[in-house]
Amino acid sequence: MIRFLIISVILFSINACSYEPLLSSKNYDFELIIKSTAGNENVNKIIVKELKKKSVGNKKYSVEFSSEIDKQIVSSNEQGDPIIYRLEINTDFKISKDGKNILKNKISKQSNYNNIDDKFELDKYEEKILENLSKNISSEILNTVKMIK
Repeated sequence: MIRFLIISVILFSINACSYEPLLSSKNYDFELIIKSTAGNENVNKIIVKELKKKSVGNKKYSVEFSSEIDKQIVSSNEQGDPIIYRLEINTDFKISKDGKNILKNKISKQSNYNNIDDKFELDKYEEKILENLSKNISSEILNTVKMIK
């Protein structure tokens, strides 16, 4: 009986806590309107999709951004074949509200990864890295606007 009571109290206290991480909220109480994008289309599509999905609210902010991808060879073997690559996405963005510029900033995200002999697998892996880095950039843009309010 005591064991049942202790387990019940523990379960009740865990459920009643309603813990929620501060920076991982799913939706924000503002809306971002995409005015223009430039640069890499694949990266821009992912960023726009994430920004539209997560920003819903009454306050409206305009966003303009451009992105570029930089792929470099970090390390090579004796024959000159690449061993390690670095993929970097640089994004410049500008936030405005009611025609007034509020913020202009630059975000850079990068990832290092090993070469894969199968080029098809390497391309798929690079696409996944691009997607993850783009989602991180969109989250950072959203958090930046959240701090402005």
